[in-house]
Amino acid sequence: SILLVIGVFLGSISAEFDELESLINEIDNEGTPLNPRRSVKANICEGHICGWGKECIDDGKGKPSCQCIRECPKLTNENDKVCATNNETFPTLCELYQQKCFCKQSKEQCKDSSYSKIHLDYLGECKEIEECTEEMMEQFGVRMADWLFQVMKELKKRRELHGIEWEQLINEAEHDDEKKHVYPVIWKFCDLDIKPHDKHVTHHELIPMTAFVIPMESCIKPFLESCDTDQDRSITIVEW
Repeated sequence: SILLVIGVFLGSISAEFDELESLINEIDNEGTPLNPRRSVKANICEGHICGWGKECIDDGKGKPSCQCIRECPKLTNENDKVCATNNETFPTLCELYQQKCFCKQSKEQCKDSSYSKIHLDYLGECKEIEECTEEMMEQFGVRMADWLFQVMKELKKRRELHGIEWEQLINEAEHDDEKKHVYPVIWKFCDLDIKPHDKHVTHHELIPMTAFVIPMESCIKPFLESCDTDQDRSITIVEW
């Protein structure tokens, strides 16, 4: 199925999304004001990572500073479009977070002050998402566990299920219906709980999964929101 292909794809590019996550986590770093009279040193920003929608420049004191990116790369591929949490399509991820940066800092380039609170919702152009009915929601937990089980099996077959302990657990799960709906769920939590590794999964840590799946599985977002029973904007292993 398409979801299985996506699940395997997500498993195989986890390193790339680690980088994406580190960039997203840097989004709210304000940096310090730029002194335009100082020239940018050639290597001042080497190794200095800025979040999406920002770029590194000299702060005027010879130190790297993350400022709102002045111009995003011009991309024309339809696949580069992203849908923000306000249900508005942006041409690229860079332009979404560029506007977020402009608006958080009340820059004149800000097109709408509400952009200061938006985030990436999912990849691709915004579209009408199928309604998640009460019946679909009730079935979603089992459906998600089944999907994760199939993803684990496929990753094991490809020798991409990193960690011998996970291979042993999936072997057990293949012969035990109860474990089949428990082990894959725990595996995915551990897979997402990376930055920081604190036994909590935040909105940012969920992005590598939800950004791909939301357009095809309308219940994933409300389901994950319902998991956060204490509404502290993070999901513990117990809530998960």
